[in-house]
Amino acid sequence: MILITRPVSQTKNLELLLNKNNFDYALFPAFEVSKLQTKAPVEKYDIIIFISVNAVNYAEEHYGDLFSDSSRVFAVGPVTANQLLKNNITVDCFPKTNASSRELLKMKECSALSNRKILIVRGRGGSETLKNYLSLSNQVDYLEVYERIPCELTRIHNESLMSFVNHPDGILMATSNESLINIKRLVNCVSPKYFEILRARRLIVFSERIKSSAEKLGFKKIETTQNPSDEDFVDILLNKK
Repeated sequence: MILITRPVSQTKNLELLLNKNNFDYALFPAFEVSKLQTKAPVEKYDIIIFISVNAVNYAEEHYGDLFSDSSRVFAVGPVTANQLLKNNITVDCFPKTNASSRELLKMKECSALSNRKILIVRGRGGSETLKNYLSLSNQVDYLEVYERIPCELTRIHNESLMSFVNHPDGILMATSNESLINIKRLVNCVSPKYFEILRARRLIVFSERIKSSAEKLGFKKIETTQNPSDEDFVDILLNKK
């Protein structure tokens, strides 16, 4: 059984893939994503970096204000880049595998930037890796277009958790550090003993940064997807099935 911890509004594609491959699953949303009411920046930027698919989707109303003929667009990985391409936005630079801010910074197009105006489109909070590095020699600003809102414990959480802990081959997913924190909080609200059971199960995470956080929480059987996509998640399941 797979415990899906994505926001309920973003599980459709994963559910289709799991059903197609005959995997049992239960919904255990760790958080929901909410759009922020924000204004597009007045000035134009040389580089616009999109952090996630959510950043692409929730910034859509600002597209007309963001881009100029000279703007270059970067993405943290192929999934985010593909979402930009679906919106007819040319992507100039993105890591082809191991999607993350660190991988983007390893690319010469990004690491060599100097005296540029850079806009990072993201959700509220999150990693400061990109800004900390790029702001050493550039002007770097944020456009925060969404936020993650932690879920409160519901009947669905209880029922899904009971099904999961009683299943001999349960596999947990974590798509962000915030997701991990909220999973722990929600499970402990039911009983700390259930979190001990979760820590002994297989955990599939979407980045090395999340893996590091999971190790600190005591998870032992951790696997990392090559890219933060539903397809990559299911590929791991199929290879291990």
